[in-house]
Amino acid sequence: MKVLFFIGKGGVGKSSCSAVFAVNLALSGKTVLLNSIDPAHNLHDIFQIKPGSKPKMVIKNLSILETDLNSWIKKYLKSTEDSFKSVYKYQEAFNLHKYFKTLKYSPGLEEYAILLALSDTIKRFKSSDYIIFDTPPTALTIKFLALPDITMLWLNELSKFRKLILDKKEIITRIKKGDLATEKDLILSKLNKMTEDYRDLSEYLKNSKETKIFIVTNPDTLSLSESLSISQELKNLNIPFPYIILNKYCDVDEDLKNLKRSFPHSKIVEIYKQRKELIGLKNLKSVKLPAALSEI
Repeated sequence: MKVLFFIGKGGVGKSSCSAVFAVNLALSGKTVLLNSIDPAHNLHDIFQIKPGSKPKMVIKNLSILETDLNSWIKKYLKSTEDSFKSVYKYQEAFNLHKYFKTLKYSPGLEEYAILLALSDTIKRFKSSDYIIFDTPPTALTIKFLALPDITMLWLNELSKFRKLILDKKEIITRIKKGDLATEKDLILSKLNKMTEDYRDLSEYLKNSKETKIFIVTNPDTLSLSESLSISQELKNLNIPFPYIILNKYCDVDEDLKNLKRSFPHSKIVEIYKQRKELIGLKNLKSVKLPAALSEI
């Protein structure tokens, strides 16, 4: 299974491009799941079907899905609360549970929700040949791609801090074994398990054989400028981006030359500006991708 991400500035045509790729791959006989993790879904408009958060087969080999991020935020909060209660069983005595409701105001929840949805999609649809993600605009996408590494940093520091606390309690531990020993095992094992999970996800995103990043841009200065910023952020995260899609290309050589100069190590894929809006299967099927892309 291969995972493709379509990322870029808002309005450059990420959804349309991801739909074109999904249709082309499905028509070639590959099984494809196309998943929108953009809070502002529009795949249902492109494919002219009713919106929904369950997979829908639109043609043979191709199903689309629009992730309900609000439900994933609720799942994340519930999981956090359950973990806290299982580790700190004594919290009921201090009425700490009443503070759980404030978790829903925590910053970064949307990014974690996207990351959880992404991980769940990869696990549930691993039998597919391709999973394609239509992503949110740049800022939110970069944040959730960076989350595994950032979270590992936090978890490593938390583990160190927890061990320091346990060292300070060593005298008490010798006197009263049991509760503290159990607490130590639960907390550290939880932190270790979370670290392993996020490390696996981080390595998956950086695996160029399984994961392909497509930066979608348009032949205009603002789109190119943001695409360069995206590429720098991806470099900082050590995430490769082998493809640049020049969407709405008007056959201007200078546009193509500028892109090749800006991204010398990426392959440029031109999708010409269409006479008709890319809505409906008939129009999506009319856009043919270069044969060279069969290698993806």
